[in-house]
Amino acid sequence: MQLKIEHLSFTYDGAPEAVFADLSLSLDTAWRTGLIARNGRGKTTLLRLLSGDLQGKGKIDCPLTPVLFPYPVADGTQTAWQIAQTAAATCEDWRLMRELSLLNVPEEALNRPFDTLSGGEQTRVMLSALFAREDAYPLIDEPTNSLDAPGRAMLADYLRRKDGFLLVSHDRAFLNRAIDHVVCLNKANTYVMQGNYDTFEARLNGENEAEAARNEALRKEIRQLEAAARKTAEWSNRAEENKRHADKSFYGKVDRGFLGAASERMMKRSKALQVRQERAIEEKQTLLKNVEQVGTLRMTTLPHPKDVLISLENGAVRYGNRTVCENVRFTLRQGERLALIGANGCGKSSILKGILGESDALTGSIRIASGVTFSSVRQRVDDLRGSLRDFIRDAQVDETLFKAILRNMDCPRELFDHDLQEMSQGQRKKILLARSLCEPAHVFVWDEPLNYIDVFSRVQLETLIRQYQPTMLLVEHDKVFVERVATGVVEV
Repeated sequence: MQLKIEHLSFTYDGAPEAVFADLSLSLDTAWRTGLIARNGRGKTTLLRLLSGDLQGKGKIDCPLTPVLFPYPVADGTQTAWQIAQTAAATCEDWRLMRELSLLNVPEEALNRPFDTLSGGEQTRVMLSALFAREDAYPLIDEPTNSLDAPGRAMLADYLRRKDGFLLVSHDRAFLNRAIDHVVCLNKANTYVMQGNYDTFEARLNGENEAEAARNEALRKEIRQLEAAARKTAEWSNRAEENKRHADKSFYGKVDRGFLGAASERMMKRSKALQVRQERAIEEKQTLLKNVEQVGTLRMTTLPHPKDVLISLENGAVRYGNRTVCENVRFTLRQGERLALIGANGCGKSSILKGILGESDALTGSIRIASGVTFSSVRQRVDDLRGSLRDFIRDAQVDETLFKAILRNMDCPRELFDHDLQEMSQGQRKKILLARSLCEPAHVFVWDEPLNYIDVFSRVQLETLIRQYQPTMLLVEHDKVFVERVATGVVEV
């Protein structure tokens, strides 16, 4: 069975540009398909168009019922079982129980109010209901944001055993395990290919290298044509000047007629040549492909006279009488990047906040070298409000550098005029990352910096960190990112 999209166009009200213009593609609904694109390219918009949440121009034909995850929960005080039954529609209870079991949802959690479940538990309950339906075509939008590393691996294995869904995720290891086809929404076009993320990345890199070489050759031709056009314009101007002098000549009509006619012929030839050259330049420029390249980022790391910048002994995180972790210890030296790893709710973020002096839940022997300055990226972005100009002013960072970093992370200039709450979550996370990169610091403390961040920007950040070798404490569930940038891990 095929999902077919024909000549789909969509523009948000008041937006200067269309998200989609005449998009057409066809997918087999049995494929495990990953949807990959930069932030702001329309991944979530496409899922909402397929589900019917948004209406565009064109035709969408799907033999199944497209159902979007996450979906709204009307009453979070209902039990998780009641929420799952409602979402699963008319499917038999045994089908729902089977999916809940496959996703390791504990039976006791089903009897609790849905709002009291952890983010990971809510994700698993909602997905169970979705896959229990035989008539549904699941549209899954970033399911890993509330999952720790074991939870992501378990969900990827679950999806790998399923037939038919469209998945948006930026976690490369997760995509590699879960999908067998890729839809890529890039600048130049949209294409469908068989394979997982690694297959896609290999093709993308090969195409980008080939297109970059082709583009450079085209730019060289354009420069040559532009130089020829300038010479032609100078020739035309001289012909015009000769004609004007002939018209004013002291000599007789023969001189004026002869010179005027010659100049006129020269002008016509030069004008015709100019038109041909300009047309050739335009044609060459249209051949230039919008290669999906990543810009260069930079950051400012400050040296410190001490080698050991932070140490923690007998660390523990307690909320009232409840202890979530204890006996945590680590030493962070200059140039090291330590990743805190552990299950959701084990206190990783609280340790970072305690180091920054933003939480008293962390106890133990905490030693921070005198004069150490921090730059941090927090986990949540949904409370960002106001204009970008006000954000830059309050952050006290260089506006030119800040915007240059955003542009290099593929944030369009027109985004700068939008309020923060109008931006996508990925774009807002890039705002926080750009601020941190603008701040000179001895230690960078990043709490899940890659939530909502596209795979292209993740590669940029990996390249940046390997180049500048900053001192970092970070929490991140992207296995590939941690393997590529961390010098050590701390199990919490």
